[in-house]
Amino acid sequence: MQSLEKSERSGSTDQVAAAPPLPEGEGRGEGKGDARLAVADGVSQRSSRPTSQKLKLSQESDYPWNGRVRLTLLECGECPFTLKLRIPGWARSATVRLNGVLVEASPVPGTYFALRRVWHPGDVVDLDLPMPVIRVEANPFVEETLNQLAVKRGPLVYCLESTDLPPAVRILDVLLPDSIDLVARYDGRLLGGVVALEGKGLARRTENWAGHLYREFHPSSVEPVNLRFIPYSAWGNRGAGEMTVWLPLAQP
Repeated sequence: MQSLEKSERSGSTDQVAAAPPLPEGEGRGEGKGDARLAVADGVSQRSSRPTSQKLKLSQESDYPWNGRVRLTLLECGECPFTLKLRIPGWARSATVRLNGVLVEASPVPGTYFALRRVWHPGDVVDLDLPMPVIRVEANPFVEETLNQLAVKRGPLVYCLESTDLPPAVRILDVLLPDSIDLVARYDGRLLGGVVALEGKGLARRTENWAGHLYREFHPSSVEPVNLRFIPYSAWGNRGAGEMTVWLPLAQP
């Protein structure tokens, strides 16, 4: 699975002044010695090649809970430089706006999108990284997860904890319908404030297997069950219980 990213800047406004230089030749419209500044996924990262002009910007973001990132130029000189925005590999429908005007409707995922111009204090760049909930399947040769799905939103993989299930339902009983509609909701009271995913799943009726390792197959009845997924990085903080990332796909 993709590695998880956890923000420590939720709801914050960060100011970026300087950081290590980037390799030469990245991006478009740059020459050797051009000044540039790079920002990665709503988290202040690194700045430019040495330059004599003073540069200061602010960044507002609730990443990774939503993908809206706003950069505002606070101070800059009169020389042009390149602002680079990292477009994550998962961001399929990102957009970039400069002072409210759309400049790129579909930057390439997994690259840096470069904006080169003479900047002015007060210029605003808005990067929007839509975060639809997606279901993920593994290669069929990964037998352990065959006919199972995981749930992902933006950069975060989600999981299901037994704490969020009714007392009579076990993790092993839960099935994901192929038509499940998971809704993202921010809950400030849950685990210090996270976006949870909620929807209707199915649960097999728990049966008594006492004294049986194998038996003749007979279909189990299923019932609707409310599901709540939390970020994988937050599991294990509500007492002892079971957790899973992969869930069986309900068969039609």
